[in-house]
Amino acid sequence: MLDILLVNPLFLLEDPVEGRLMTPYFPLGLLYVAAVAREAGYSVAIFDAMFAAGDADFIATLEREQPRVVGFGVLATVRRAALRLAAYAKDSGAAVIMGGADPTARPDVYLMATTETTGGAKDRYVVDLVVVGESEATVPQLLPALLAGDVQRFEQIPGIAYRGETNEIRINERCALIKEVDALPLPARDLVDWEPYRAAWRARHGSFAMSLIATRGCPFNCAWCQKIVFGRSFQPRDPNLVAEEMHHIKTVYKPDFLRIVDDAMGIQKSWVKQWRDAVLEKDAVVPFECLSRVDLLDADIVRWLKEAGCERIALGAESGSQRVLDAMTKGSTVEQIYKAADLCREEGIQTYFYMMVGYPGEVWEDLKQSAAMLRKTRPTAFSTTIAYPMPGTAFYEQVKDHLLHETGDSGVPVQAPDWDYTAENRLLFERGQYSTFFYRRVIRWFHHEWEDALIQAGRPVSRIEQVRTTLALWRDRVLIGVLARLPGIGAKAIGWQKPA
Repeated sequence: MLDILLVNPLFLLEDPVEGRLMTPYFPLGLLYVAAVAREAGYSVAIFDAMFAAGDADFIATLEREQPRVVGFGVLATVRRAALRLAAYAKDSGAAVIMGGADPTARPDVYLMATTETTGGAKDRYVVDLVVVGESEATVPQLLPALLAGDVQRFEQIPGIAYRGETNEIRINERCALIKEVDALPLPARDLVDWEPYRAAWRARHGSFAMSLIATRGCPFNCAWCQKIVFGRSFQPRDPNLVAEEMHHIKTVYKPDFLRIVDDAMGIQKSWVKQWRDAVLEKDAVVPFECLSRVDLLDADIVRWLKEAGCERIALGAESGSQRVLDAMTKGSTVEQIYKAADLCREEGIQTYFYMMVGYPGEVWEDLKQSAAMLRKTRPTAFSTTIAYPMPGTAFYEQVKDHLLHETGDSGVPVQAPDWDYTAENRLLFERGQYSTFFYRRVIRWFHHEWEDALIQAGRPVSRIEQVRTTLALWRDRVLIGVLARLPGIGAKAIGWQKPA
């Protein structure tokens, strides 16, 4: 029998957004947990739902491996699939644990889930324990108790939530954040079959990408950001060890591209310089993209990143309105957005902007400032989300009394769902002035403003495409201008209302 089976519950076939993007990355958190458990002497295997045909593949894995413990790494976007698979794992006789950002934020949702709603042979709870916070420190302490069936030891294990004797939720004190991050083993990438990833990437993009984490955490205070696992800490790895890992990935797996998944590259300027030096010294240069903040980038950092192989930086621009940025407690300025865009353009680094609309207090003038900012900065690409409140954030606390509920068949408001799949959250809140329908039109308008700005700056397009873009832009400007003067338009069309 296998000691622990770790599960990535993201099915590409169930997620139309991920399927369209086709940029699959295996979650590094699970691979770190696998490495730690294996180093502690436990037998470990991975079930990766990414390219699985359906639940039958998971059931077959349970029958083949006969795991005693099944652990899931979960984000809100895959909660539904994770709980569905957990029911099968529970029916097989395994102990089931959940970890990750969403279980940490709301362990009760997982601990109270039953097979009555998730499927399975019998009506029972489908999750035994939730790991709260970082899993690498907790799992080695938890596995001996789980494998021995010693539930009495649960109260002595930090960093877990579980049901007591009367099914009340108990949450133990968290483990301290891991300070010696360099002592952790490298992610157990050898447990993953990378060929389907390579094939999917190359079929869609002509290249194959993998991921790596160089630093943990982010000390900044954005109100909407869910930092439920690492908190607002910052734990950088030794830059030399990061460069060695890059060289290992480069020689063993041979990706064409790396995604460095740190919350914000450049928090420690001296670290970036040391890492650049180590990457060049160890012949570890692999083209990569990273995430950063506009207020962290200066000419030195951008140049060092370029020399280390950086080809694209994703930046949380969020809004072209300083008033909105301040409401988000973003800690950056609109001027810094413009400066960061200029610095990247000078070094030949592509930029990707994350934009957000619908944040509480946003008004029409703020949206016009965001559109103007996209026109002037001309990022290489960008995406826009409608503000959604994640549990465990200051934003959620701000609007939790104004969440909207879906109207059921009986006409009575029912519990509002939040995620069906990636980028399709439905956890809405009473915004006051504008509806979700309005913001979806704003997103289209932003895109056409940006597209027109690129054409005006010299982007080569056919005459037909130029005319099409111009017409679409003027149509959007007229439509958005009208909708902006009709507060609440579209609210009934999506079937949501404030609970009575």
